[in-house]
Amino acid sequence: MLFFPVSVIGIEFNDTRCYYFLSSNSTLEIDYTHSVSLTKVVDTYRVSKDGIYAFQEKWQEFLAGQPTNFDYRAGEFYVKNLNIFLGKSWEYWFIPVNNATVKLDGKVIFIQPKEEGIMKIEIRRAPILVIISRRC
Repeated sequence: MLFFPVSVIGIEFNDTRCYYFLSSNSTLEIDYTHSVSLTKVVDTYRVSKDGIYAFQEKWQEFLAGQPTNFDYRAGEFYVKNLNIFLGKSWEYWFIPVNNATVKLDGKVIFIQPKEEGIMKIEIRRAPILVIISRRC
């Protein structure tokens, strides 16, 4: 049973890799501070065994690479709804000022250490034993 493969989401940052069980339609939220405007950005993805879909972007300022078109305002945020298939992996480069936090279905699964690095998100199949031993 421990060698039975299941769908997982892997979060890798520098030399640390963690795996979590993936439901049929999970929500992944990446919350960080924009390095130029120093305002909050929230990227939301739908993730399933089929891959990663960009679902929604929320941001507070129109500076340095932040989107200029949006669908609506929600409090202090500009919101853009999306439905873009990104594949089975996606990467972010974070520096210490970003203070990134990752949530899977509302539960915090990753908090950026005080170092820069590339965070890779990957959808794959892995044995249950790997998930148990590589959960952070």
